[in-house]
Amino acid sequence: MAGDFFLTNWFLEAMRWIYGITCSLSASGFGSVFLTILVSTVFLRALTLFSDIKTRQSSAKMAAIQPEIQRLQKKYADDPRRFQMEQSKLMKERGVSMWSSCLPMLITMPLFFCFIAAFRYWGYEMNLRLLVDDNAMELFKSFKFLWINNIWQPDNGTYPVLASGASFLATPNLSNLLYLQEAGVGEKLVEMGLAVTKVYQGNVTYQILSNESAIAIYDAAIKPFLDVYAGYNNGWFIMSILAGGSNFLSAWLMTKSTPAANAEAAKSTKWMNYLFPIMSFIFCLNYNAAFAIYWTLTSLIMILVNVILNKKFPRTPQIQEETK
Repeated sequence: MAGDFFLTNWFLEAMRWIYGITCSLSASGFGSVFLTILVSTVFLRALTLFSDIKTRQSSAKMAAIQPEIQRLQKKYADDPRRFQMEQSKLMKERGVSMWSSCLPMLITMPLFFCFIAAFRYWGYEMNLRLLVDDNAMELFKSFKFLWINNIWQPDNGTYPVLASGASFLATPNLSNLLYLQEAGVGEKLVEMGLAVTKVYQGNVTYQILSNESAIAIYDAAIKPFLDVYAGYNNGWFIMSILAGGSNFLSAWLMTKSTPAANAEAAKSTKWMNYLFPIMSFIFCLNYNAAFAIYWTLTSLIMILVNVILNKKFPRTPQIQEETK
């Protein structure tokens, strides 16, 4: 979407490119959204693997100096200021970062919001494709994934299979979708009465309408798709629960294997470990299931990486006992 953060647009274009490849390999001509998400997730986690390794190395160093930090705590029990100075000095000498265990979350948080935006815009685009594609019904049927009738709607038992015209056409900045500039898309929507053309500095753009007439036209156009799943809503909340649960398990395993530098850092990490899974669950309840699938796969891959790194950088029995 024009004017949005560059990284979001890059993610969207990359996923559309991968989806295009799956389309060309499919006998039906319709690609696999799940396969696109899986490839994108694996590629992205590969990019962040180096930071995961560096974090684990730093955490292993932190575990190694815990006995010395505990001795400093006892020595300067009556002088907290001096203890902080000596601890910082020791950690600097050993090349240990106090906030190393928070680094994965600091990297993950921006990616979380970028992908929310990218999947949201991709979902809007797919919704519009149903209005202009020559094989719209077959395209719509390709949106089904396991128990989810439409992967571009939330896996939520209170959501319809397709958004109503009053809801979808009122989406902020819908007219800024780059998809509208693809050949024939804007013109078809104008012919249907769902958009009007605008000329700005010699460039033709398309403005999506949201008046009563456009809403009626849109609702009539999507009725055949809704009839396919008449009487059904879009999902059963399962993917939202999986997204939140897998994110919590991933964070819990990370915390268990990487001891915090001090009580303050431990408290901060524990707070984030509960907050982020709750945020994941709430977001996935309200955003399309494609994002929930991505987020679940991300957490599962992080769990796998964490297990592998635990074997590569194990905590010694002595340190495990002392940190208990």
